[in-house]
Amino acid sequence: MQSFLIGLAGLSGAGKSTLADHLEAQGGVKRFRFDAYYKTAQDCPKLADGRPHWDLPDSLYLDELYDALVELKVGNDIFLPIYNRRLCDRTGRMLYKPAPVLFVEGLQLFADPRVRELLDLRLWLDIDEGTALARRLQRQPDYDVDYHQTVALPAQRKHVLPLRAYAHGIIDGSQTIKMVAETTDEIIQRFFGFSDTIA
Repeated sequence: MQSFLIGLAGLSGAGKSTLADHLEAQGGVKRFRFDAYYKTAQDCPKLADGRPHWDLPDSLYLDELYDALVELKVGNDIFLPIYNRRLCDRTGRMLYKPAPVLFVEGLQLFADPRVRELLDLRLWLDIDEGTALARRLQRQPDYDVDYHQTVALPAQRKHVLPLRAYAHGIIDGSQTIKMVAETTDEIIQRFFGFSDTIA
């Protein structure tokens, strides 16, 4: 069984994880957690003050991610790392089995050309920077806004926003989750010509 790989990128706070969870709960797609491939604090690029810089393509083990997606695309099981964001470290691994449609979402998902080429469909969840930050603070009230303004946002403008050009379809992330899911479903149907992937 070969898997269709659908990739979703966009700014932090755009609603990528919310959409992925919603579609998985409806049935028809299985979520793949790109965030499992974040580097440990020790391996992550550092800011001038020694803190890890989490908003660069180099903050992820992209070679490992690519290898995992290659295996899943041809129908092979993999061991997915279990990554603890609080500890900034891997705490184990879990068996992950492929499915007919895998939904891969992540901030830097389109950064690696090899990964981009593996994705059968690339989607971009579009939202303005202010709304994205407000959503981030809603789910993470203790989020460091100074880090966001001085580190994360400039990095996203440089390394993430240009990747929008690689998307096959753009989704308005300011809509309700129901409308976003319906738009996503319509794009999938148009590209792959099937109507029952997402219930």
